[in-house]
Amino acid sequence: LTCRFQRDSMYGGDEVSAVVLDIGTSTTKCGFAGEDSPKFVVPSSVGVVGGEEGASSDGATRLVGTSALGVRRDGMRVESALTDGIVTNWDAAEALISHAYKSCLCTSAAEHPVLMAEPSFNTPAAREKMAELLFEQFSAPALFLSKAAVLSAFAAGRGTALVLDVGGGQASAVAVHDGYVLNKPLRRSPLGGDRIAELMLTSLQSRESPPQLRPLYTLKSPGGADFPGTHPSYLRHAQLSLLREAKECVCRLPPAPPAEGAPLEASAWEYELPDRSTVDLAWERLHLPELLFTPGLLRTAYGAPPATAQRDALASAVPDGQLGLPEMVADCIRACDTDMRRELWGGIVVSGGGSLLPGLTDRLQARLGEIVPQTSMKVKIIAATAPAERRFAVWIGGSILASLGSFQQLWLSKQEYDEQGASAIHRKCP
Repeated sequence: LTCRFQRDSMYGGDEVSAVVLDIGTSTTKCGFAGEDSPKFVVPSSVGVVGGEEGASSDGATRLVGTSALGVRRDGMRVESALTDGIVTNWDAAEALISHAYKSCLCTSAAEHPVLMAEPSFNTPAAREKMAELLFEQFSAPALFLSKAAVLSAFAAGRGTALVLDVGGGQASAVAVHDGYVLNKPLRRSPLGGDRIAELMLTSLQSRESPPQLRPLYTLKSPGGADFPGTHPSYLRHAQLSLLREAKECVCRLPPAPPAEGAPLEASAWEYELPDRSTVDLAWERLHLPELLFTPGLLRTAYGAPPATAQRDALASAVPDGQLGLPEMVADCIRACDTDMRRELWGGIVVSGGGSLLPGLTDRLQARLGEIVPQTSMKVKIIAATAPAERRFAVWIGGSILASLGSFQQLWLSKQEYDEQGASAIHRKCP
């Protein structure tokens, strides 16, 4: 199926494909509806040159894309479009959307309706602002905002499911019923895949003899110059890029949770950095991923870092009272109506790049099997085996949804927006 939208009116004129956009905490995905995967994936971080830091400035130049961010520039700072999973930096969001249309898809936004994925916990103000941005700045002919959890469920072929999304910035457990998100049972955690890389950086930097994490741009200079004009945010961005690769290579979930008398393995585990130096990630490789399941691990005698400085640096890394992934799932299901719970236990969809940590789904299955309330209820985890299908589940679900013929009447058109204002997005896109 391919998505078709009437260019001149809702029911007449030439037909064009819809654009599907997903601005995630870590990456932004874009492509056309009906395709199996996004055409382009770019970092959601934006390089900013000039202008006043911390303020919206028309005089600033914003650079988007892996290649643009890979070139160090004096004073260039790196900003994210999102805070806690919700778009708050609208200049950065506009730069990402503009890059998606002009440089990635090579098309005009005015020629295509757009399906935009949004977090399941998005705020009404952010929804209206996104509608205003796409209609006013980009002249989109039609728009639909769809909850990320709904799209992940659709990608798995489910209209009703419990969606556990482990993204870059956070994790969430969301109940979806007949294509609609149930807001009251929603559970969130600030721990995601990128958070593990950030904690790894904190842990390494707080060692008694911290290793040198030399970004790639220093390796291209004579003598490995430090470049004093580098903005701290850019240096941190470059170092985190190194550690994301390290996390994907060495980190995994242990087969069983640690306990008193049975701590996690911490034997030497060398990882080679781009400058050919090595760093021992013996403690980080198992303890940091375990935080997804045991958030209070660092405050225990058997899970605390080996050095005092590391313990102090990581002491406030995870707020008190956070739930592990299995407990989030169980708590979310328990908050739903009793007649829905059996179906939700039998349809737990796991999505997001952070869920690709080796051992995560096995641990999740084992733990949920222990806490399911009745033996008559069967726990079924639905997790795509192909990494791309899980990483891009939200985008793939959007591509499927915008391809359905029955969906075409659901668009919020530019005419409706002009007549009713941005608040119309709540009625058309519940």
